[in-house]
Amino acid sequence: MPVAHPFDQTLEHFRSRGFVRVPQSFSAGEAAAMRAAIWNELAKAGIREANPATWTQERPQHLQDLKSDPVFGAAWGPRTMAMVAEIAEGETWPPPRRWGAFFLAFPGKAHWNVPSSGWHTDANYTSALSPPAGIRLHALMGDVAPHSGGTLFIAGSHTLIHRWFKANPPPPGARGADHRKSLLGHPYIRDLHAEGDTAERIARFIDRAETHDGVELQVVENVGQAGDVLLAHPLLFHVATPNVGNAPRFLLSGAMDHASMWATV
Repeated sequence: MPVAHPFDQTLEHFRSRGFVRVPQSFSAGEAAAMRAAIWNELAKAGIREANPATWTQERPQHLQDLKSDPVFGAAWGPRTMAMVAEIAEGETWPPPRRWGAFFLAFPGKAHWNVPSSGWHTDANYTSALSPPAGIRLHALMGDVAPHSGGTLFIAGSHTLIHRWFKANPPPPGARGADHRKSLLGHPYIRDLHAEGDTAERIARFIDRAETHDGVELQVVENVGQAGDVLLAHPLLFHVATPNVGNAPRFLLSGAMDHASMWATV
């Protein structure tokens, strides 16, 4: 069983930290049905739940045929949508065209660390702060223990990014790579992208928070139980991590937003 997570469940937490958790948004039975559908699809590629020797791909792909399977609609159920409505603050976003994309992380041999590369947002870096122009959904289809492939987020980074580009407006035609390069001018983001000792990076970025220009920043790991949903601000900086645990991490990643959110990503 994963350790108890520290995430709050209020709109104020979303506004200040950039994410909010909806615990047990869907049932354990619904989560099990989702995993069963994925295992059935993986079996076509020879990856079988009962035989870990077949788990040779750390990040299996080509699961597009499942995107319209109604079993995954439970992630967008009443509890999730009630919190989405609070976050939207009267805004109207188109419903998700698909339930989401499947991000699987099977156990591997990689060394776990706070990554020094790969950090990104899923939307236009200059999009709105509040209310946001969309929402990102991370639904846990199985239990996720620490260091078992859970996504890392920088709490507070949505505000950091918004303020940075207000003070440092990008030139016309700038794209995602240009925005990421610009952000390296911020001392916290610069240090995050510098390689270093694992224990030191965990101690600095995960074990404690830092305040920069009034914004509290801290790296947090998305661990929890099957059925938990994390709703994230589209400007929240995040990154994938290796799974050094014993079980696959099954994540459904979805979104509700306007098409303009994706410009220049």
